[in-house]
Amino acid sequence: QVVDLAICPCAPLGPTLAVSLQLLSLVRQVFMRMPPNISAWCESLEAHLASMGYKVDTKEGICRRFSNAYHWYCIL
Repeated sequence: QVVDLAICPCAPLGPTLAVSLQLLSLVRQVFMRMPPNISAWCESLEAHLASMGYKVDTKEGICRRFSNAYHWYCIL
């Protein structure tokens, strides 16, 4: 089965993170029903990725980059 994956980068030039539009849509739906908390969402995502064997290599994690991608998704 072929999956069409559209992504949103965290920066217009030289992005270091790209997030699927499906995940950004899920986050927006969750935040419509609870207070937005990007830090908690990112910590949960990093913990989930770690449980699957993935490691985030940056000391600040993905929070700033994910926040940028989510910001531009909401604007677009």
